[in-house]
This record gives sequence, structure tokens and C-alpha cells, in this order.
Amino acid sequence: MSKSKVKKGFVQGIKDQFPTKVLVLIPIAVGINLVGGILASGLKLPLFLDMIGTYISAALAGPWVAALVGLLTNVFLALVSNPVYLPYALVSIGVGLSVGFMMRAGLFNKIWGVFVIWIVSSVLSAAIAGTVTVFVFGGATGATGASVVTATLIAVTQRIIASVFASAMIQNLADRAVALVIAYIILKNIPKRFRSQYSLDSMVQADNDED
Repeated sequence: MSKSKVKKGFVQGIKDQFPTKVLVLIPIAVGINLVGGILASGLKLPLFLDMIGTYISAALAGPWVAALVGLLTNVFLALVSNPVYLPYALVSIGVGLSVGFMMRAGLFNKIWGVFVIWIVSSVLSAAIAGTVTVFVFGGATGATGASVVTATLIAVTQRIIASVFASAMIQNLADRAVALVIAYIILKNIPKRFRSQYSLDSMVQADNDED
């Protein structure tokens, strides 16, 4: 198979993930993320709460849709809340893609699979976010209560890089756990007939277990 055909097939595969019903889902998922992100920023919570919609879109429509939801979330948060959110779009895109592929593989149907999704998305988030925080913002942004944790660790250890990554890991483990639980609850309360309209139904096994 020629490279052009492979490339064309890849692009077409991505396009196929964006039918009309997915285009309707995207602003809803982004809206959920925005509400959570603005709430966390406004109350200076030690959480981010801007990934719930990304998890939902990953479960229903796959990795590329989730990545787009994450990107749009950070762009809007940067416009309406705080510009520091923009470079962290890399986190949202990375998590959207990784979680989407894991959910497509069926991990959301198993307890151990959900644990894997939680750990992978937390570690990936901490790695990317920590890098952005250190090299773009010099160690802290002040955007959420998470910066308080980072500042405390820096004061205690006197090591900026280690403190930033340790803080990012702690915060993301907590935040991704909360986001996964909320996303799961929302998905479970969406009628099965509605979810089945999407290309990826990550709740099939969970529904069968209840039946």
C-alpha cells in the first residue's frame, strides 16, 4: 500500500469520528470542562476539574474528539479566565488522545482498566504540566490552589523542578480520580439508547453487568 493511500486512510478515519451528533457533543463537553475549570480557578481549589467533559467525549466518541474537546477547553479558559491555561492545552490534548485510545480498547469496562486509565492520565498530565510550569512559568502560575501546594514544597525542599513535578503528580492523581468518577456517574445516567448512537460505547460491559 502506498504512503498516500495510508495517509488518506488515516485522515479519513479521523474525519469519520466527527459526524453531526459528535459535533453537537463537542460544545457540551467543552461546556462541562469550562464550568469545572472556572469553578476551580475562582475558588482556588487544589484541583483543576477541567477534564470531566474530555473523559465523557473520549468514552462516547474516541481519542480525536476528546483531544479537540481538551484543546478548545484550554483556549476558552485562556480567553475567559486566565491566559496561563493556553500552554496547558498540551496536557488536555495528550490526555484526550491517550484516554480515548484506552477507552476504545475497552479498559473503561473493567475495574483494573479504569485504574490504568487513572494512573496513565495522571502521570502523563503531571509530566506535561510539570514541564510547562517549569519552563514557561518558572515554577508556579497562581491560576488555582494547586500553586499553593507547589510553593509549599519549594519552600520546604528548595528544589524547584522536583517540587513542581511532585506537586503536579499529587494534584493530578486527585483531580483525575475526581474527574473519572464524575464522568462515570454522568455516563451511567445517560440513557443507553442515546449513548449507542455514538461510535464508541465504553459503558457496554458495565451495562451488561447490571443486567
